[in-house]
Amino acid sequence: MAQRTITPLPLTLRRLMVLGTRRVTPRLQRVRLGGPELGAFERDGLSLPAFASPGFDDHVKVIFAAEGDVTDVLPVQLDQGIRWRASELLQTRDYTPIEVDRDRGEMSLDFVIHSDGDPAAGPGEKWARDARPGDDLWIVGPKSSTVIPDDVDWTLLVGDETAQPAIERFLAERPVAGPARIVAAISDECARRDFALGPDDEVTWVLAPSGDSSALAAAVADVVPLPGHAYVWAGAESRALLPVRKHAARGLGVPKSHVDITGYWHLREAESAVPHQESSAPRSSLVTSPVTWFAVRAALRCGLLENIDVDRPTRASLSEQGPLVDVLIDCGVVADRAGVLELTEIGDTLVTDEHAAESFDGVDAEQILALAHLADAVATGRPAWQTHTGQTFAEVADDDTRVSAELVDRSAGRVFLLPAIRRLAVFEAGRSVGFCGPGAAVVADGVGRAVEPLVGEYDAVVAVDALGYRTDDEIVDFLRGLHEVADRVVLIEATSQDALGGTGVERALIYFATVGAAPRSAERYTQLAAAAGWAQADSVALGWGVDAITLRADPRQA
Repeated sequence: MAQRTITPLPLTLRRLMVLGTRRVTPRLQRVRLGGPELGAFERDGLSLPAFASPGFDDHVKVIFAAEGDVTDVLPVQLDQGIRWRASELLQTRDYTPIEVDRDRGEMSLDFVIHSDGDPAAGPGEKWARDARPGDDLWIVGPKSSTVIPDDVDWTLLVGDETAQPAIERFLAERPVAGPARIVAAISDECARRDFALGPDDEVTWVLAPSGDSSALAAAVADVVPLPGHAYVWAGAESRALLPVRKHAARGLGVPKSHVDITGYWHLREAESAVPHQESSAPRSSLVTSPVTWFAVRAALRCGLLENIDVDRPTRASLSEQGPLVDVLIDCGVVADRAGVLELTEIGDTLVTDEHAAESFDGVDAEQILALAHLADAVATGRPAWQTHTGQTFAEVADDDTRVSAELVDRSAGRVFLLPAIRRLAVFEAGRSVGFCGPGAAVVADGVGRAVEPLVGEYDAVVAVDALGYRTDDEIVDFLRGLHEVADRVVLIEATSQDALGGTGVERALIYFATVGAAPRSAERYTQLAAAAGWAQADSVALGWGVDAITLRADPRQA
């Protein structure tokens, strides 16, 4: 099924200045920002582009420091992106730009103010309460904008107070024609406000405690669908959106390409937080033992969770599966309501969010299962995956479309690096370029080229994520084969763990079990390339821990 389309934007660090503040509602503080770095500017010898935010729900990442000077935790601006510093003091929050006026060099951000002087307030709320004209604010982004399909006939906008800026901007800018239905949840009557409604728009206000999924879900279910193709957008507390996600898919039948639902914050947090694609994934809080992991995996694979979700069976009717049901109840996936079984919010996540389920049923889960052979891998140097399946991961990817499709999906994020990738010298006019690797299609499309079988000769080959899933020996063999089609290769590979994403120690171990090597650095890829007769000619940091490494045929090994 088609996924949403995005437009990548250059990732730039900007220093802005507060121009003024005002209360939109007693609970919403608007901060107007400006400064020369909203336009094109130069820093440290780099020419950086003007601020751009074409999408109504774009978000910028605002940077704070838990203590000390914020400049000590700022990311490093690269020519082709940014590199986050590893710092325990780094704090970030995401906010939607509104009132973007490029001619005047101004924009605004809205901050939810829960209560003045609350010591438990998060960094964004604390900063906004005290913001005064002349204060500095550092931001990064937006990194991309969502492209709304062009066949939309009507729009459903759903959100709590943290979504009001995006809803306001949609109604002000009207990125698509057609009527809008707005369901806006507020936890206090003072948060109600006026929107710029069109003659055919309707807004429903829902007064309920923050994160109340039942009230929001009921109001959304009461919206009468309009004729034609719908576009569903929602932003609110992560778990409150689970029934909205389910209703969009099952109740309205809206395809994924026309749905954009993002968990903006978690109920346990004190303020609106970073929209996070994995915010609803329950794995870290759910898995308390290997038994729990296998129980959830079994319940997904045999359809038990789907059955409970749809049929609400009694506990007695599943007596033969009693031990499995008991574990699911104990770990909070299923609830027993007076003898009737139903999914909890975590269970709902597992059946509605494919990314959450992948940790238990999918290629991710198969990689975890391979850890059972980790001791042998350490002793023999043979990848645990190979012992588990009888083939290397790359061999399985060649034979199994499910695995190859997963690799393509993992490379989809390279679209965010396209502004930097387009500037690579390899794409200068007149050069013939071949593409290979799981990320080939997204990069080729982004630079206006096509992916074709590597037949004949090219000025260069761009290999996108073509090495990371292979063993060292397979990498050397693969690179040797490229000598037949080009004397120059550009590798686009992850070469370091981006500091904003944490340590990733478990992911590193799973990677080791999969390919028999630790996550590879740029230096390690260069060493393997040298063994295949290539020498490094250049290396460009694209941002987010990804490098473009240019190789040329080593004449010494010709």
